[in-house]
Amino acid sequence: MSPVQEAPIALAPEDFRRRFFWLILLTWTIPPVFGLGFILYLGILTPAQMLALMTHPLEPLFILFWLFFALGYFTRYVRPFATYLANPGAVAEDEILHRLRRFPLHYWGWFLLYLLMAPTSVLIGAEMSSGHVATPLDWFRIHLVALIVSIIVGLPIFFLILDLFGRALGGLSLRRPVVTIKTKVFLIGALVPLLIDTILVQYYWTRTGFFTLETFLVWLSLELLAIGGSLIFVRSFGQSLRPLEGAIDTERRVPDPAGQLRPCSTDELGVLTDGYRHLLNELRVRSEILDVANRVLRSAGESRALPDLLDAVVEVVHEVIRGDMAFLILKDPVRNELVGVAQTGAKYRAEGHFRLSLDEVSMAVNVYHQKATLAIDDVARDPRVSPRMRAAFRVISAIGTPLLLDGEPIGVLMSISRERRVHYTRWDQMLLESLAREAAMAIHATRLREERNRLEQRQQAQHQALLTLSRAQAAAEEDPAAVLAETTETVARAMAVGRVGIWLFNEAHDELICQDLYEAEPDRHGSGLVLQARDYPDYFRALDENRVIAANDAHQAPETRAFSGPYLSPNGIGAMLDAPLRRGSRVSGVLCIEHVGGPRMWELDEQNFAASVADMTSLVLELWDHRQTTEALRRHQELLEERVAERTEQLLASNRELASFSYSVSHDLRSPLRAIDGFSHALLEEYGDRLDATGVDYLERVRKAAQRMGNLIDALLKLSRLSRSELHWQRVDLSALAREIAGELTRREPARDVHWHIEPGLFAEGDPGLLRALLENLLGNAWKYTGQTPQPAIRLTREIHEGQTAFCVSDNGAGFDMAHAAKLFAPFHRLHTDAEFPGSGIGLATAERIVRRHGGRIWAQAAPGEGAKFCFTLGRANGTNRVIPAEGMEQGEPADGEAG
Repeated sequence: MSPVQEAPIALAPEDFRRRFFWLILLTWTIPPVFGLGFILYLGILTPAQMLALMTHPLEPLFILFWLFFALGYFTRYVRPFATYLANPGAVAEDEILHRLRRFPLHYWGWFLLYLLMAPTSVLIGAEMSSGHVATPLDWFRIHLVALIVSIIVGLPIFFLILDLFGRALGGLSLRRPVVTIKTKVFLIGALVPLLIDTILVQYYWTRTGFFTLETFLVWLSLELLAIGGSLIFVRSFGQSLRPLEGAIDTERRVPDPAGQLRPCSTDELGVLTDGYRHLLNELRVRSEILDVANRVLRSAGESRALPDLLDAVVEVVHEVIRGDMAFLILKDPVRNELVGVAQTGAKYRAEGHFRLSLDEVSMAVNVYHQKATLAIDDVARDPRVSPRMRAAFRVISAIGTPLLLDGEPIGVLMSISRERRVHYTRWDQMLLESLAREAAMAIHATRLREERNRLEQRQQAQHQALLTLSRAQAAAEEDPAAVLAETTETVARAMAVGRVGIWLFNEAHDELICQDLYEAEPDRHGSGLVLQARDYPDYFRALDENRVIAANDAHQAPETRAFSGPYLSPNGIGAMLDAPLRRGSRVSGVLCIEHVGGPRMWELDEQNFAASVADMTSLVLELWDHRQTTEALRRHQELLEERVAERTEQLLASNRELASFSYSVSHDLRSPLRAIDGFSHALLEEYGDRLDATGVDYLERVRKAAQRMGNLIDALLKLSRLSRSELHWQRVDLSALAREIAGELTRREPARDVHWHIEPGLFAEGDPGLLRALLENLLGNAWKYTGQTPQPAIRLTREIHEGQTAFCVSDNGAGFDMAHAAKLFAPFHRLHTDAEFPGSGIGLATAERIVRRHGGRIWAQAAPGEGAKFCFTLGRANGTNRVIPAEGMEQGEPADGEAG
């Protein structure tokens, strides 16, 4: 491949003027130098005569006059050229073209006039300077010298000036040449032989001094033969140029290369003509491509629907491609087939005039898969052509190209010949491919526009449906079945489907039961159908795993194909869009949208709409369940309040009876006990000497029993008062209380050496009196049960149990067996005998009652001989210094009699 030559750089105005100046200067200075030297060489003048000539004023003045005249004249002549180069808008192009075309006349006119006058100037100057008298032969020979100079100097410099104009003014639009190539060829072909012959004649004449009429006739014959040969060459050259001249003379339109550009020669011009013909042919095809593209785009802009556009594309293909029928075939993404939706002589048909499986042998399928143009001149011998399609349309030749969008095929564009065999050229393929590109973009744009319109309509319908469902569901109070019926019917209208159902799981979650099924035809509602989960495992598993199940072809989709025989086919269902109803993370049912007919491509907005309706329905069902639960709770609460009121009345009655009983115990039981104790004491004092030792012992036992009975009654009354007294909540320093109690115990038995450890800074909210009684009982027990320990130690500390603060009283005393811990806080229950450790059995019961009234709990840890630890927590009060009435507390507590 030959390298591409760089385009010449346009000349600057100054460069143009400089070069032109030097060419004119050479034109008028070389002839005197060359001509006078040649005259001297030929011997027409002697050196002395030539010296006299050049020193005489006439010849130098003649030469200088013409030099300055030529420089001034032609500099002025091309001044508009320099102005145009500096500023193209300053001089009209027509003025430049006019001067350019007239330049050869001006150039040769003044140059030839100069050369015609130059011999006269030389001979007259020679006669005036040296007395040389010229003969007629001298005049003839000097004019031949002038002719030689004109050819040697004038012609090359003239061509150089034309080249300078061409380089400087190449941007001008020339409708015809300034100097034709034929003229240049003629000048070269005629004048060069003339130059050679003239020089030879002059040389022969100079050397021999012989020149006759015969010599002149021979010279003239040779010149005529040279001119004749040049004319023949010019004629041949003109024949080669004639096709190009015809193309140039054609009006401003793309010529027909087949009719006007046929090479008339076998030389380079013939090759150039043929290349130009191919170039024009490609230009014509591209012009047709542009025209076809404009027609397709115009159809896309004018068409309101895709069918109109596809019919228009088929019409354009039929017009511009050599064929009898055109087809536009699109892919059906649902069925994965090629569908012939538009063809010559028939209107658009969405379901297709014919269908081709992507697996069958077919030219259209081959073009679709290969994504490349395929042209078959004779389909009868090509195995890539479907016999069925060839017979159906009587195809002889066919060409097809894919409709590509972002490199992926969406269909095929085809043209067939039914009457004759057609050889499809590269230009046919280019034209069809260009049309396919424009058609694919137009189809895509129209689909987008229609899809946008459909989407807007669907969204409007879906939005209105959601508003309707929201109002209906918000107004539903007592009848959820009516809400479900409204939902299915509204969704069916918004989605333009034949059936919509709402199904709910049973309690065992192994069956789906249809709550409402709306059928658009014949506009009715039904219910009661049941689906067993074990019969359709793929479907029920998909419900758990997906937000929606979009089965574009329900008979083929793995989630729904099991329904094909028992459910889909009998009801004519072709596509399903199911959205699970969820309560939390568990599927409670499904919204089933069923398209009656063939497959259907569920769009993303339709899937989102189905999911939104399912969410709304789930919320309604959940709210309905919540409403039922709330109503049941309300009824239960009312019943509970009645029972609490009855129980409270019973507790109040028990409290009143307990108060009466306490009064009776306080007054009625104490009197007999005091009488028993008093009379026993009197009996001992007055009659003790009459009794033996056994009688005195019996009376002492009676007195001790009566006193013990009195102590038990006092403890019981005290426990009762603790349960019924009011609580005064304050911030209590337990550490300070413990130190006071420890001091009292130590003063009571100063002989005992007990090690006390009371953690400082133990504070709690509670009743100060009751908390003191609590610590007195716990610390008193620890004091008592360490009485037999060699090195007794008692501790009050703070611990954290289950996130709560616990206060613990521990000792290293007798301890007890945890097997009996269940009765540890029961009144009058003791784990040690009076002989071991005396007591009433009320202390721990009192402590437990105080802790419980403070909202806490108490527990113990112990082992025999290893001591015991009692821990308790206290509930937090709602505020300090708060008083809680005893009666109010008793409403939530069991009676004292029941506690014991």
